[in-house]
Amino acid sequence: MAHPNLILNSRTLIIGGSSGLGFAVASGALASGSKVHITSVTTEKLSTKITQLQSLYPNAHVSGSPADLSNTETLETNIQSVLDAAVKETGGVLDHIVYTAGDSRGRETLAEATAASALKPFTVRYLGPLLIGKLVAANPGKYLNPAASSSITLTSGVLAHRPRPGSSSTIGVAGAVEVLTRALAVDLAPIRVNVVIPGLVDTELVQGMFGGNTALLSAFEAASLTKKIGTPEGAAEAYLFSMRSALATGQGFKIDNGSLLA
Repeated sequence: MAHPNLILNSRTLIIGGSSGLGFAVASGALASGSKVHITSVTTEKLSTKITQLQSLYPNAHVSGSPADLSNTETLETNIQSVLDAAVKETGGVLDHIVYTAGDSRGRETLAEATAASALKPFTVRYLGPLLIGKLVAANPGKYLNPAASSSITLTSGVLAHRPRPGSSSTIGVAGAVEVLTRALAVDLAPIRVNVVIPGLVDTELVQGMFGGNTALLSAFEAASLTKKIGTPEGAAEAYLFSMRSALATGQGFKIDNGSLLA
């Protein structure tokens, strides 16, 4: 028997799918025959990215919704609106949800940290996934097929496993997402829940953080086993694996070019 394409004709929602890792996952899912719905904070960027994906995959189905996930007061309502739109636009209950959304992190030192600044990253990166889990659990079969073929894949980062100087005030959310992944895998079973834990990946966000400092990027390359910085396309394969493998749940997949071992 030929090896099956396990996400062919599936329905996938990618929250944060208009840039970086999320856009690469959207591209990979479309290439594998999934119907894809993406989100972006602004309608302008959303439209641009949908057009770009349509040009790459003319016969594929891609749609999108604007979603501002930065306000705790409106977060659950906005996530529910995205889920409703994704089910409507893809033509049925979803098979996969991928969460790559995140806000930019400042360079605040530990001495500068405040309670408010430390909590800020949790709104998008932790509460968003938590409320997705809540809405899936509260509405069985409405948003996500209740089967082992279905998945939710979250995003953390290797700094949770090897903190660098100055990361104390921002790193807690990465560890929290990994613990949440395991808890959601138990609560939402048989739906599978996993987390991808990337090292440095050459995305728009990373380029903005480094400000074109090629010397610093080269230093990160040198401090890995592969002597490379990750590409969004390479990182996307971990998310696609999490979607495809019915054996994977409650797991964290480190894709760090060997930086943790170097």
